[in-house]
Amino acid sequence: MDEGRRQGLERIRAKLELIRQVEAEHGFGVMIEETKNPEPVAALPQGITEVFGLFSRLGANYFRFFQPDEIQGPAAWAARAIVPHCPLGSPLIIGCERHSVPKDRECGYGIWLDPDDGDVYYCDIDDYIHLYKHPDETIDVLVFANDVVTFFDRFVLGPAYPQLVAAMIGPGIVTNRDRRGRHRDRWLRLLVESGLATADDREAIWEMPDVTRLTLSD
Repeated sequence: MDEGRRQGLERIRAKLELIRQVEAEHGFGVMIEETKNPEPVAALPQGITEVFGLFSRLGANYFRFFQPDEIQGPAAWAARAIVPHCPLGSPLIIGCERHSVPKDRECGYGIWLDPDDGDVYYCDIDDYIHLYKHPDETIDVLVFANDVVTFFDRFVLGPAYPQLVAAMIGPGIVTNRDRRGRHRDRWLRLLVESGLATADDREAIWEMPDVTRLTLSD
């Protein structure tokens, strides 16, 4: 693993320790679950096993982030389901938004990880189905990071989290507050209280400079 990713992992480790302390003090109602200790899988891009060696699930009322069962170890990876003719190469789901789904459901739209090059991105499910049915056409996806370490360091536990909310749910949702003036997004409350993110940069929320729109074809 290169030095940049090693430093990113150390930042994630430190941030997890910080948010556990802040959550214990304030009780925002977020999820921070311990690692399932996945074993290394040689076929995976660098950083995936190491990131999920620090936690298994994170999240609150707007998002969930979690270790895919397929990466628990070599046996689980070998037994993973492959979608025939998947136009995106059977990506792994490492998270999902929850804002649009009923409380009794775990997930809405997914956050995907490319198992070949490590990109973390969002693809509208209707666009995915269109590309599956029409492989000669193209669709756009929103790429958050080129590796999972950067994604969790910046978009889950860092300053780009508001851009993730804006990209997947809508920029107008980021600054929503309840009648007591608190952010409705409990994960954002946690990050703001921890000094890891802010929702004050409206230009970044609307322009999303850290999110890349990429055109894909089968």
